[in-house]
Amino acid sequence: MPTLIAAVRRKPGMTHQAFLHHLQHVHGPLSAANPLHIRRYVQNHVFDASFGSDGDPAHLTEFGRDSVTELHFDSMEELAATMSDPYSREVIGPDGAHFNDLPSALALLTRPEVLAPPPASGGDEDPVKVLHFLHRSQGVTPDGFAESWRAAHEEVLAEEGPQVTAVRGYVQHRQAPGAAKALRHFGGGGEPAYAGVAVLYYDSPDEALTRFPSYERSLRERSAPTGGFYDPSRSFVLYSREVTVF
Repeated sequence: MPTLIAAVRRKPGMTHQAFLHHLQHVHGPLSAANPLHIRRYVQNHVFDASFGSDGDPAHLTEFGRDSVTELHFDSMEELAATMSDPYSREVIGPDGAHFNDLPSALALLTRPEVLAPPPASGGDEDPVKVLHFLHRSQGVTPDGFAESWRAAHEEVLAEEGPQVTAVRGYVQHRQAPGAAKALRHFGGGGEPAYAGVAVLYYDSPDEALTRFPSYERSLRERSAPTGGFYDPSRSFVLYSREVTVF
């Protein structure tokens, strides 16, 4: 199932609260009024973030983001049909310019692999998600990155510590080629390409904020002996609440 992921930040002069209000209560309903061929639309409202790694003075990423959009499709044909539809170009796109700082937007096409099923949504509170944007190390091939990433995650799971038991679901979104025109819908264009996005689910913001850093530290330790399949100084983490639009 191809998925478009877009990490965006608010326009200059706009508060985080005003940004999220427009995103959820104006932009979301516009999309829900005409879903076209989108199978699922999720907004992840960011409440905290981190970047780089401990003791790294040379972090090389701009991490500030206010939300992450996920658009799920059944096929690349339906993705292309949706993004080229007049409703996307004449209604959804222009509204995005009202809140999205288009030049700084970061978007990628991914193929998700569910390694631990996420908890069911629809309860009293929206699920808490951590989105870890990983930048592939120089010289590492996409296939090599994918293999090392999964292997490192499985090694961390074998530790069976609180950084593992707190995770309620886990999905690896691996970058896929194509959809250049669709990605331009969100803006951006000059940001470094991210090879994947890990999505981890937790019971509460406190669990996410206290347990994920230990998980990521263990992942980094598993990466180091092989020369590093990802570059922590160019990677970043977003702590968010999931809001399902449809």
